[in-house]
Amino acid sequence: MVTAPSVPPVYGIAVEVAEHNLIILADKEVKVGTSCHVYLDIPGTQVNKKNYVDFTGNISCTSLMGQVSMFRHIVQIKEINSIQRENLLKALKSTS
Repeated sequence: MVTAPSVPPVYGIAVEVAEHNLIILADKEVKVGTSCHVYLDIPGTQVNKKNYVDFTGNISCTSLMGQVSMFRHIVQIKEINSIQRENLLKALKSTS
């Protein structure tokens, strides 16, 4: 997640992904209401090629998960172009 060009990105793991939102676990907190750009690696058919979708999202909920010392962020997808949305939907169908 990139929250601002001058700030280092926040790396995390997407544990749940849907068409309009996702849950990301990260070791750094991102405040509720923060707008961010998300780059999400997705499964691909080519072994040597990285596949990802990118979109703008908004942090709608953040909570500290004490047992794993990580922050759970719920990200609402705000803006995603049609090709990226299509790629996301394909990835969701292939993993279900």
